[in-house]
Amino acid sequence: MNGDYLSSKREQIAEFDRQIFELLRHRTDLATCIGEYKAEHGLAVHDKDQEKRVIERYRQLAEEYGVDPDMAEELCKVVMQMAIDAENAVAKD
Repeated sequence: MNGDYLSSKREQIAEFDRQIFELLRHRTDLATCIGEYKAEHGLAVHDKDQEKRVIERYRQLAEEYGVDPDMAEELCKVVMQMAIDAENAVAKD
């Protein structure tokens, strides 16, 4: 019985993980579009003010959903780095 329960819950977690990566792919695609726009208009990839707004949004969402805001900020930094890398890749082309 315990094995079935744990297996079921782990399968659900695996599906959520798949969805997270699907969303990360979509987010990275949007960052690429932003990078293309910035490259076409001579804008810098880094926007410190925007980065601060995104971090604050993650922290607020964390509080809404009962997640540690500090952990959410760390996650945010990783996700933002993925976006920066995608934007930089376009800017170099």
